[in-house]
Amino acid sequence: MTEITYYEGNLIGKCYKPGFSFDFKLAVPRCDVAEYALLVEHDGQNDANVNSMLRLADEGKAPYCVSIGISPGKLSMPDGTQRKMRMNSYDLFDSEYGDFIVYELIPYISATYSIRFSASPDMHFVSGGSSGGISAFVIAWFHPDYFRRIYMSSPSFLAMGRGNEIPYLLRKYETKPFRIYEEWSEKEPNEYFGWSRAIDEEAKEALFFAGYDLQVAYFPGEGHCSRYRDENEAYKRNQWIWSDWQTKKILAPRHSHRVAKVVPDESKWTICNDFPQKEGATIPKVLAERFGCVVLSNDGQAWYAADPSEDIVHMFVNNDRISIEKGILHAALHTILRFDPKGAIDMAVDKGDRLFVLTKIGIQCVRSFGLIDVILALPDNSEPLEIVIADALYVRTEQGTYRRALCEDRLTDDEQQRKHRDYYD
Repeated sequence: MTEITYYEGNLIGKCYKPGFSFDFKLAVPRCDVAEYALLVEHDGQNDANVNSMLRLADEGKAPYCVSIGISPGKLSMPDGTQRKMRMNSYDLFDSEYGDFIVYELIPYISATYSIRFSASPDMHFVSGGSSGGISAFVIAWFHPDYFRRIYMSSPSFLAMGRGNEIPYLLRKYETKPFRIYEEWSEKEPNEYFGWSRAIDEEAKEALFFAGYDLQVAYFPGEGHCSRYRDENEAYKRNQWIWSDWQTKKILAPRHSHRVAKVVPDESKWTICNDFPQKEGATIPKVLAERFGCVVLSNDGQAWYAADPSEDIVHMFVNNDRISIEKGILHAALHTILRFDPKGAIDMAVDKGDRLFVLTKIGIQCVRSFGLIDVILALPDNSEPLEIVIADALYVRTEQGTYRRALCEDRLTDDEQQRKHRDYYD
């Protein structure tokens, strides 16, 4: 088997996780390749992954891969002690730890140890168990253009840093181009922040619902992360994760059936030159003075109103007695940690009275019944500014103007579409 050279190092976060000290260990195969695949591993080096990946590479079933085993961050306190920052490193549903990995740690390792990593996201793999499992997923979630392969053992999608919201958002967001291997066991911990076995089942169902390329393994009678460091099990799962690696790109197989009600599968954001003129009824003065965003429902029966500072959308029955006190909570918007503003930046309504709410985390689509069933990704990472529906969906951001095709019935004024339906349709 090809030999491995190990290195150890430390990096202190600067722009991301500032002041956090991260120890890491590298496993670099001694082979003559132009560039390496990349494995980012949580809670230090996982020899089961290192050795199984090397076996697969020697057999031609996977690329030669440099493994970066990184330990949770530590923070030095004024009295000289070090505070362990595992929760803050791994359990938060936000982008900062992934930003540290992608923008600080990997470039530092590449430059310091003269390692050339492949630029292809299909060649980047992120892995972890327990809190490291949710972190592996969250890193890829916020960086789908960098990581495409994910392994998570007993992932803690629990209420430690809003990770419990992820399975439900998975069902609403567009499907990302990931290949995912998830495993868990019967005797998972049941703690004040949630029951790991139940949430692992929920995550599995959410991933299948959303159409992800997913393989799962369940181990009766075993405990938390029971096979995480099992080399034979690692060989089996990594063989699946890297199957067809030389011939097939990793793509999102399909969207969920809910997303397919709003945008066709082939619909993508494209840059355009013109942002259509907004048309709408005269907004009642009492609403215009109170809210930053106000639009009339397609059937003219209600006004929808929201502010960027609030994570809710209000509804006001359209009669001659409109007052702020008569507002009804129409929709509870989704938010993600440190994404500001939390609420509506702009809104638009399609012909079926589906409300499109432009937020920092995406375009949240609200059925006339008040439920959010779809979240469309934004076209770029700059600040979103406004939205309009004409012959398609248009969004203007600080970087440009974009157009995206909607399903035909979103643009057709059909009386049947506008009936205020129940939970299921």
